[in-house]
Amino acid sequence: MSVDKLEYIIPTEEQKAAQRKRNIAIGLGLAGFCALAFLVTLIRIHENMNAAVS
Repeated sequence: MSVDKLEYIIPTEEQKAAQRKRNIAIGLGLAGFCALAFLVTLIRIHENMNAAVS
């Protein structure tokens, strides 16, 4: 069994900057989605509590 030498790709500074921007955009999108889901959940719970009292 022969072991071939692995070759690694070293990203340039431009590629690292672009990847960082993508990661930040994905993170902000995920945080926004979580906040939206949380707010919708709170609103629905509040509506159900008001319906139960009436």
